[in-house]
Amino acid sequence: MKLYDSLQGSPLFQGLTSDNLLQIIGQTKFTFRKIAAGDTIKNEGEQCNRLALVTCGQAKSVTHADDHGYSIEESVAAPYMLQPECVFGLHTHYTRTFIATKTCDTVEIDKNDLMRISDEFIIFRMNLINYISALSQKATRKLWHPTPADARGRIVYFIKQHCLSPTGPKTMRIKMTRLAQETGTGRRAVSEALNAMQDEKLLTFSRGIIEIPHIEALT
Repeated sequence: MKLYDSLQGSPLFQGLTSDNLLQIIGQTKFTFRKIAAGDTIKNEGEQCNRLALVTCGQAKSVTHADDHGYSIEESVAAPYMLQPECVFGLHTHYTRTFIATKTCDTVEIDKNDLMRISDEFIIFRMNLINYISALSQKATRKLWHPTPADARGRIVYFIKQHCLSPTGPKTMRIKMTRLAQETGTGRRAVSEALNAMQDEKLLTFSRGIIEIPHIEALT
């Protein structure tokens, strides 16, 4: 029953009937794991040949720049799918690291089983296509958003562009000189903008760490 509820809460299984879900559960081999707080669920660069679902608990996603010059951390809570778009395509490796912040239960479905379920249930296939299409469309549109002219706007724009979710707490680890470089502004302007936002209690920063309690509050 717990597995049934977990699948029912996943976007990929939305719209399937109870009989459909019971049939999938009866015909599919699932891999279950319990991850202790502080342990890694998936590593950046790890092969992604299974669909992994966090069915219980909380975790954080850590995404690094290609040169590991900066990173951003975000909270994720169950039920949550770990990069299902990485199961398919040219590069089938995780691009983020997921770490349990509270004890997590996960369930994984092999790629071959995903293909079989997709063949047998058109609703599942459409959910998968729609999910990956939505990710692609959001990523494409980000490239065309106008870049703000002022330093504060550029900093907020830069941070939001690198977030998975438009809400919730975020932690960005980046040196001020790198932030100035990435936003095309001067170091002094970056410092003044960060101080102003800190005075407004929108964020805190020190020693290359920017803590944002509510990203949606940044404008």
